[in-house]
This record gives sequence, C-alpha cells and structure tokens, in this order.
Amino acid sequence: MLDNLQKVFLELQTAFSEISIGRKVAIAMVGVITMGAILGVAYFSGKPDYQVLFSGLEAKDASAITDALTGDNVPYRLEQNGATILVPAQHVHNQRLKLATAGLPTGGSVGYEIFDDSVFGMTDFVQKLNFQRALQGELERTINQFTEIKSSRVHIAKPERRLFSKDQNKASASVALRMASRRQLSKEQVMGIVHLISSSVEGLRPEGVTVVDVSGRVLYGGEESDEMARLSSTQMEHKTNLEKKMEQRITSMLESIVGFGKVVARVSAELNFRRVEKTEKTFDPNSQVARSEQRNEQKSTGETGPSGVVGVQSNVPGAEGARDSSGKPASNSSNQETINYEINEVISHVVEPIGAVRKLSIAVVVDGKYAVKDGDTTGVKEFSPRSATELNQLKSLVTTAAGVDLKRGDQIVIESAAFDTSQMDMDIEASKATEQSQLYTEIAKYAGIAGLVIALFIFLIRPLIGWITASSKDMEVLRSFPQTVEEMESQLGKQHEEDSAMDSKTRLKLLIGEDPALIADIMRDWLRARR
Repeated sequence: MLDNLQKVFLELQTAFSEISIGRKVAIAMVGVITMGAILGVAYFSGKPDYQVLFSGLEAKDASAITDALTGDNVPYRLEQNGATILVPAQHVHNQRLKLATAGLPTGGSVGYEIFDDSVFGMTDFVQKLNFQRALQGELERTINQFTEIKSSRVHIAKPERRLFSKDQNKASASVALRMASRRQLSKEQVMGIVHLISSSVEGLRPEGVTVVDVSGRVLYGGEESDEMARLSSTQMEHKTNLEKKMEQRITSMLESIVGFGKVVARVSAELNFRRVEKTEKTFDPNSQVARSEQRNEQKSTGETGPSGVVGVQSNVPGAEGARDSSGKPASNSSNQETINYEINEVISHVVEPIGAVRKLSIAVVVDGKYAVKDGDTTGVKEFSPRSATELNQLKSLVTTAAGVDLKRGDQIVIESAAFDTSQMDMDIEASKATEQSQLYTEIAKYAGIAGLVIALFIFLIRPLIGWITASSKDMEVLRSFPQTVEEMESQLGKQHEEDSAMDSKTRLKLLIGEDPALIADIMRDWLRARR
C-alpha cells in the first residue's frame, strides 16, 4: 500500500511539474481561497451565538450589569456605545432572572430600595428627600413599561404643609418622555400617565401635571385649568365619533345596493350633554290608607241640675233637698272618634344620561344610473337619476338603520345626483401606471441580477475552470507525442517506411505542414528538457 501511495504521489508531482506557472498560480489561489473559506466557516461556527441581554441602558446600569457578568465569568459584548449588552445565547435567560433578583437594571433611577440600608441618625429632611427620590424613581420605572416610551424622568414639587389650608400651595409634577423610534402616544395614553402621576402623589390633581417630550413639545398641561374646556373637547370628540360611525354604517349598507363609491352620507348629530338629576315627590289623593284611628266615649248618670227648696233650708245639713218636677234622676253620654289617613306618596330620583341624541340630520347623495341609449353608436353612457320609488326605499332603510325619530325632529334627505368621477379615473390610471412601473422595475432588477450571474459564470468562472482543468488534457496529449528525437524518428520511420525514397528532412517538412501546432508543442518540450 505504501508503494501505491508513493506511486500516486510521484505521478501527482510529475503532473504538477509539467503544468505551466500561470496554472500553478491559479491552482494555488483556488486552494488558498478554499482553505480560507473552510477556516472561516469553522471559526464562525465555533464562536458563541451572542444575543441581546438588555438594550437602551443607562451608563450606571450598564456598569453594574457588566460587573455582575464579570463576577459570574460570563463573556459579554457591548454595542451602541455601551447601551446594549450581548451575552451567549445559553446565558440570556439565567442572567436576566439573576439580575432581576438583584434589582437590575434600575432604569437609571432609585426606587424604594433606597430604604433597604437605613442609616442611624438620619434627619427628617433627608428622610423626606429620600422618599421623594424613591417615589420619582418608582414612577419612572412604571412609565418606562410603556412600549412607546424609551425612558422618562419624573420631577415632583411637593410644598411643605402650612397651618391653614387656605395658605397651602398645590403640589405639581412634570414628566419628560423620550419616545422609542417612530413611536407616538395617543391622547388616552397621555391621560393615563397624567392620572398615574396624580394618583400616586398626595394632594396632586391632574391639572397640576405637565407632560413633555425631549424635543420640548407639550403633550399635556401648560394651560389654565379649565374643566369645562376639557369636557367640551371630549364632547366634541364623542360627537365626531358618533357621526363618523353612523356615516360608515349608512355608506356600507347602501353601497351593497347601488355599488361601491356611489354613496356619500353625512350625519349631523345634536347631543344633550347636560347633566340632569331630578327628584320628584308625587301624591295620589285617590289612594288613601288609614294610618291610625282613635275613639273616645264618655257617659254620666244621676242628678245633673239643681234640686231642693230654694233658700237656706235646702242648705242646712240633714234637710231634704228639693227635686225637679218629674221626680226622676238625670243621665248624660258622649262619643268622640279620630281617624288619620295616609295619602300615597312616590319619591323618584332621576339622572338623565349624558350624551343622549337630541336631534339627527342626515343627508345622503346616491349616484344615478348610466346606460347607452338605443341606437347610439358612440357608446357614450348617459346619466339618469334614480326613481322616486328607489329613493323612498333607500330612505326607509336609512331611517331604520340610523334610528331616525321624526317625532323628535330628526331630518333625513336622500337625493340622486351625477358623481364627478374624473379625478377617480385619473387616480386609477395613475395607480395602474405606478403598479406597472414597479412591476417593470422588479422584472428589470431580477433580470439584471440573473444576467450578471450568467455573465460572471460565462466570462469568469467557466474560463477559470477550463483553464485549470485544461492542463491535464494537454499533458495527456503531450504524453502521446514522441518525447525524444529518436522516438520521433522511429515513429516517422514507421509511418513512412513505404516511402523509402523520401529523406528525413522532407518527411519533417511534411509533418510540420500537417500539424504545425503539434510540432510547436514538441519543440517547446525539447527546450524545457534542455534546461
């Protein structure tokens, strides 16, 4: 086996020595590139896959996290000027949990952990200051949880307590927000931040909070506190949303009947935003109920009037008194009854809903019909309005869908008119032209890429491969030729032994005339052998 390996090695060495210098350089370059590619793949495949541990860090948090990673012998990389830390993929989740247990990252702010290490002898002023710092830091961490917010700063101004409430100054707060890339906060989110701050600070009202972004644009606050103005803004927004929703409902319903783009609906809603609370007390005199009843009866018997002889004799003790003319004793009786009645009483507390619809005004315009007249060869379509029957049917549908109440004073008007579609047609044509241009651009791009790949293959890769592989074919052709003068003469002698009258010089000329390239290669090999 060793002999076979030596034989193969000698053949390879002989074949390589017979290749020209240019081809040797090309083979060496291909070998170097191949080896470099193999080493590069091995290097990058052996490197750990780094993933983001934390991003958007403050300098203080980045320093604390890198110290913790160094203590755990975890490799890391810093990007974006130290704001992003990357670690190997297998350490991402474990390190996040471990750092979260340690309270990292803190977001560049100090929270209630400032009280973990209390210092003996701390003054009341320092205690209050630390509480304010902790409260600001906790609010910043909460606000930073918003997806649209990259970082925030909260400043709270809480005045000292005064003896009299009328002398007490109001608390205030300001919030500075750094938004994430191409993110914006809605009004509801800004109001959410405002109420979050005001609810977290004692004595702070929403109108005392100011919210700005880092570009100096005021998102909330900065104006006089006017509750009615804020309510008016909210009411107008509610009114606009109600009108838009009703317009969309009407339009989508009618477009299903008359066709897309052939309906325009406008709604004007008059809403009642008064807050009414009413207490009513009603009495029903026809529904009497006895609440209490009292009866009193008196009866007396015997002489009730004067009797006896008039004068002193009737007053003397032991004397017989006088009697009336009938000779019978007197009696008396009386009855008294009192009944108290309760009249039915109803007490109702009524709170009318805010934003109830007071009146609706609806206007709908419907496109007509287009058709070519009989006998018209131009093909031009003429407009014809919709009939009164169709408009009445559409009006009934809109009345039911929008909840129109004619007794309430609602108005609804539906008319048929010709729509100006020239601009729409121009937009459609422009859109088609743009789509075709984009399609042609995509086709040209991919065609250019394909042409470039084909050109590289034809004019660079294929000639290089042919140039390298052609050496073995040339060597096989050369090996088939006579390598010495004696072999050439013997071969020529065999080929022309029948023509013995022709001398060697003439035979050589004939051979050169038959294949000049072959003789040139033979002469080139001779010259190399002479060297």
